[in-house]
Amino acid sequence: DLPALYLQGGYIIPFGPPHQHVGESNPLDDLTLIVALDEHGKAKGSLFEDDGDGYGFTEGEYLLTHYVAELESSVVTVKVSKTEGLWKRPNRRLHVQLLIGEGAMLDAWGNDGEDLQIEMPSEIEVSKLISSSKEHHRLRLESIKHIPDVEDGSGHKGGELSRTPIELANGDWSLKIVPWIGGRIISMVHLPSGIPMYPKI
Repeated sequence: DLPALYLQGGYIIPFGPPHQHVGESNPLDDLTLIVALDEHGKAKGSLFEDDGDGYGFTEGEYLLTHYVAELESSVVTVKVSKTEGLWKRPNRRLHVQLLIGEGAMLDAWGNDGEDLQIEMPSEIEVSKLISSSKEHHRLRLESIKHIPDVEDGSGHKGGELSRTPIELANGDWSLKIVPWIGGRIISMVHLPSGIPMYPKI
């Protein structure tokens, strides 16, 4: 399971589908913007795109897009405020996820480069969305399976060794991990204080 991700208000984080390397990416892939408004109802972020290889960017072969979001009269408008570079914008879909608190969010779809407006729900509807998000999070936590200190399992010769937890210590920190592919951190402890910084599952 991934740790919780917190986004400071006032910022927009762009991302696309997961890829193993830049050669797999396609400019026409859907673009997602995670938007977290600040106390003034505004947010901003930028996305830099180039060929991923070579030095064409030094001659302007890139696209740098600055996005902004602003809340006015219960409507959030997400749009492009400025662009740089010689590349033309790909004809792709835009997916905006507007965070409204406690893991709850609003989803909206449009086309990249065009203004996208999201109407904010009423306070009652926001409360329902937040309650639903909390319940979903609670169910996920309950479904987490405990990882034993040593896992018994059959597999390739020597595979069992990679399932045995190991401890790494460096300076003030002690890290206990299970190192097989897809493994995870079991615990992280600050040695001088004895305070665990990563809760043991």
